[in-house]
Amino acid sequence: MDSESILRVIRGTKLDAGLDIRITEDHSSSLSIERGEFMGGQADIEKEATIRCIYKDKSSLVHLSINSIEDLNLGVARAYKLAKTIGSEDGQSTFSVQKHINKPNPLSKRIDKVKNSDILSRMLSAQKEVSKLGHIHSVNIFSGHSHTNLYAANSNGINGDWEGSSAFLRAEVIAKDGTEQTTGSKGAESLDPYGIDFDDVVIKASNTARGMLGAKSAPTFKGDLLLSPEAANLIFGKFVSAMNGEDILKKRSFLTGRKGHAVASKLIKLREENWLKRSPRNRQFDDELIPTSSKDLVSDGLLRTYLHNIYSAEKTGERPTGNGFFGLDGSSIDTTNVVLKAGNVKTEDLISRIKRGIYMLETGDSPNMATGDLSAMVMNGYYIKDGEIKYPVKETMVGVNMIDLMKNVSVLGSEYIGLDGVFTPALLVNNVQISGK
Repeated sequence: MDSESILRVIRGTKLDAGLDIRITEDHSSSLSIERGEFMGGQADIEKEATIRCIYKDKSSLVHLSINSIEDLNLGVARAYKLAKTIGSEDGQSTFSVQKHINKPNPLSKRIDKVKNSDILSRMLSAQKEVSKLGHIHSVNIFSGHSHTNLYAANSNGINGDWEGSSAFLRAEVIAKDGTEQTTGSKGAESLDPYGIDFDDVVIKASNTARGMLGAKSAPTFKGDLLLSPEAANLIFGKFVSAMNGEDILKKRSFLTGRKGHAVASKLIKLREENWLKRSPRNRQFDDELIPTSSKDLVSDGLLRTYLHNIYSAEKTGERPTGNGFFGLDGSSIDTTNVVLKAGNVKTEDLISRIKRGIYMLETGDSPNMATGDLSAMVMNGYYIKDGEIKYPVKETMVGVNMIDLMKNVSVLGSEYIGLDGVFTPALLVNNVQISGK
């Protein structure tokens, strides 16, 4: 099945309604090691369809697993019936009419070319090496890779095909000294497992875990916050999420009303790039068949755009931005690749500039998306004084509003990481409230 087949199905229905159909075929495989033991692998093949139907001023959305054209036809009939009877009146009223390039990702790797035996061997080798280090209690490693084909078409005669691959590795290491246990984690992603340095990921997770032994609470003060690339990755991912056009429309975002206004330091140059070498997030068009594009999100400290699917664009009087990607509950808004331009200062030099502050390696906390207030636990980090790391910290919180955090970025580091389509360096933020015991 391809997008031409879907287009024939749409034309063959001859319904007095509009249809937009997307089918994904996902072939995935995963392997896991827990506490040094191989826990097995899993392989899945999923073929799913998302069907949107617009009947007069009502719309419906149907999501289902399919195995044949007959299944697709049944899904279309269901979507049409729902649109006519209980369809939402608060939905989009049109589909894409824009042409785009139907070009597959030339760097995608088919899953059948990846040997699980090679991946397992690399996982076991990395686990064996770090187990030789002192204080290592256990090593957990999870690897996954997938190949996806996407076919889409709509009633306006627009159709597109895309294929892509992705791979990720996640390592979690527990260090132990007497009764004290600490955890370090590290992740990486690429087009295929061969693009990931397994040893580097596992060793860095181990070093973090071992480095946190002997942690204690930091004092309470207002000072500098140094974000590691991983910590910056999470925070900037949430910042970009606040550009979601649907949340802007419904005033659920702290960036509502701030387009064209200062929201960050002039050092921040944040862009969406729809094509980056070896990125698994590259796309020529979104799930609504709107072409994706590279664009400034923040430059010169100003918020340059909101991110729109067709629905939010219609409701706000703006144009779709190629950021409409379907979730299980309907059309949502996401990005391809988001890149924060790096600086040229190494992490050790950033540390040397800090009079008093915290080096946050990792946090699991997110800001309040309506207000932008961030109260984040320093899961792994260090207390810094007079340009030197003094000790690892625990039971320490960071409190700051997201806009203040962005405006107070004073230095951008040179070390980079890319996770979940967000590419960030380390960065130094001034005037942040630190709360310890």
